[in-house]
Amino acid sequence: MKKISLIKRFIFALSIVFFASCDTDYNGLGSDIVGGDVHNDIVQLQRDLVAYDRPTGAVQSNNLPVNTLGVYDNPVFGKTTASYVTQVSLAAANPTFYDGIAIDSVYLYVPYYSTLTATDATSGKNTYTLDSIYGDTINKFRLSIKRNGYFLRDADASTSGVEGQKYYSSDKSLIDGQAGVSLLAATGTNTNPEQSIDFAFSAAEIKRKATPKDGTEKVVETLAPGMFINLNKQFFNDVILKAPAGKLLNSTVFNEYFRGIYFQAEQIAGSGNIMGVPNFAKGVITIKYHDNVPVTVNGVVTPTPTAKSMALNLTGNSINFFQNDYKTAFTSAIATSNAIIGDSRLYLKGGDGSMAFVTIPSSTLTDLMHNDATGYKVLVNEANIVFNVDTDAMAQISGNAQPLRIYLYDLKNRKPLYDYTTDATTNSVYPKKNKYIHGGIAEYNSDKKVTRYKIRVTDFINNIINKDSLKGVENIQLGLVVTETINVVTNSTLKNPFKELEQDVKIFPVGSAMHPFGTVLYGGTSDVPEEKRLRLEIFYTKPKQ
Repeated sequence: MKKISLIKRFIFALSIVFFASCDTDYNGLGSDIVGGDVHNDIVQLQRDLVAYDRPTGAVQSNNLPVNTLGVYDNPVFGKTTASYVTQVSLAAANPTFYDGIAIDSVYLYVPYYSTLTATDATSGKNTYTLDSIYGDTINKFRLSIKRNGYFLRDADASTSGVEGQKYYSSDKSLIDGQAGVSLLAATGTNTNPEQSIDFAFSAAEIKRKATPKDGTEKVVETLAPGMFINLNKQFFNDVILKAPAGKLLNSTVFNEYFRGIYFQAEQIAGSGNIMGVPNFAKGVITIKYHDNVPVTVNGVVTPTPTAKSMALNLTGNSINFFQNDYKTAFTSAIATSNAIIGDSRLYLKGGDGSMAFVTIPSSTLTDLMHNDATGYKVLVNEANIVFNVDTDAMAQISGNAQPLRIYLYDLKNRKPLYDYTTDATTNSVYPKKNKYIHGGIAEYNSDKKVTRYKIRVTDFINNIINKDSLKGVENIQLGLVVTETINVVTNSTLKNPFKELEQDVKIFPVGSAMHPFGTVLYGGTSDVPEEKRLRLEIFYTKPKQ
């Protein structure tokens, strides 16, 4: 019995080690071999690559999965101001209102992406950590919330409605030109609504208070951290509760009538950087009101004052806007790229920013190519492309303003590499680290600065050297961008497409369109220190002779 017990304990301990290792960043074969012992039957091949960067210009930014709001002045790239406009929808269409209707309160709540980390056993107070808040939370930006007067279309009229409507990161003037009244509540003794507020992101729980009939203010609801802003009661009383007949009939009619709300961000002079990603998809405007509901008792109809609630969800068409005041050094760098020999530095910037083009000359793989006549065929055990960060250039960039991930994709076919498709690894705690074998995840030094990104391309290289369908290709052309999340690999469009590497560059990965930050990587030119140079590393097994 003791032997069986010991065996069970051993197996249990081993399983813990296995599962723990599966939930960490991937350390591949290449990591273990470089600078170490290369077995006799494994050959190491390293090749420098040609890469350079280009500006993308404005990107399609309507209906993104996540959206940013705030102001961030990056010492490398420059200042980006992110604003947002969205339609709203009736949680319940065609509501019935009765006489005596009057509004009690109206407020906006947009939760943040947060994690509950602790609960006090005595007070019950919850403690949260916030995700996707960039900069110091003591900083504020000026926030205006206005009624939107511009109709956000579903379909593009120029295509007779065949294609969906595209809006771009630079289209802010469309909304500014038709922005309506402020929706903010009045504060203090002022009877007029506020035009803007100085807004800060906070990890504190929200205690919603109300004053019941006894006249004592009480906490009536506790909410997870988020934007919680009181709105103008008179406006929503007049425009929603007393809307013209038929305007609340259904979503189509309502969207034409009430075209949405506009979150406009501006920098406060002297304030530091702060930008966040509120979960707008779960945002809601709640209208608390009462009216006299007819109640029949013993055949007698009596109007009875009844408290009610009405919700307007922040769903429908939306646009994220990016206003950029870029550094001259950044714009000069991406305007003077060399497509022949490549660049010594690669500037990657999400949103309305820049991308890089990476070329793998097929001649660098000639010795590995499958030979039909001789049957020569190698097995690639592992292949990686290693991107080292210019840590001197990025020295002033703080913490989470460094991109967590970069994304490499097939430029010609506008799709992920095969290694992305075959990688089913997940991270249940932090889904942004899914597909961690394929990689592209930031690696940090002791100062929490990103030092490099490594992307596994084993299956991709195996296909190139061993599949006849890929023979005769002179160069393998890849696109490289920063990404907000590896789980989104769909594409948006560029407002001004261009031609690069004999390819029409019309699209841009959505994951990069919705990411506000950037990084500077070393390229593959001869003036880059050899240990920092962009390179492809391959570990392969030769066929037995």
